[in-house]
Amino acid sequence: MKTTLKLLTLFVAAVVLLAGSAMAGTITSYSGQDDGASTSGPWPNSSAAQSAFLTAAGSTTLIDFESQALGFYSPIVVGPVSITLNAPNYGSSFSGIGNANQGNLYAFNTTSGGSQWLGFPGGSATFNFASPVSSFGFWITGIQTVFTTEFTVTFNDGTDQTLNIPINVNGGAQYFGFTDAGGTTSAITITNLSDDAWGIDDVRYGSSSVPEPGTLVMFGSGLLGLASIARRKFNV
Repeated sequence: MKTTLKLLTLFVAAVVLLAGSAMAGTITSYSGQDDGASTSGPWPNSSAAQSAFLTAAGSTTLIDFESQALGFYSPIVVGPVSITLNAPNYGSSFSGIGNANQGNLYAFNTTSGGSQWLGFPGGSATFNFASPVSSFGFWITGIQTVFTTEFTVTFNDGTDQTLNIPINVNGGAQYFGFTDAGGTTSAITITNLSDDAWGIDDVRYGSSSVPEPGTLVMFGSGLLGLASIARRKFNV
């Protein structure tokens, strides 16, 4: 009986430690590029990165922009997600929700059977989530290194973590995905201040199944209570 109580106490301590560590997850990134690939694909390297991201992320929700009205406006509301654009309007072929296909040096659609994408050259787009997320992935198309060599992605999770993403594509497609196990990100901002005519498409987001810190603490506290009761009964 004493051995069982010791094991229970050790388990509770581990749960409490896990609760503390769950407050700050570690961001893992997935990326792949298909330099100069055509607008119709294939995009093998980018697709492989997407597959790896989806495997790690688990269940996700897709934003493909196909049901959104064409044009430049803000916010763009897609279900529980509100997208705020902070960028100049260069016209329907470059900014906002577009459906133009001017070749692989410009923004183009990546959705199978679709046509629409989101562009915001010279600025940023912030994805605001009604419920916190721990995974986020997207396609970038039409990037040229003559204009830019870096994007920033900022996770507004209480610590405002910013990742600088290297760009190595001269037209074509590139995929980026991020997971943050146990993270609670309420907004994600993608920024590129160059005037390159690029776009994003097929955005995916999701939440991990890692218990919230508060839940773990309550669970651990309950187990501590049970251990205390059992110990008293054993000593009687």
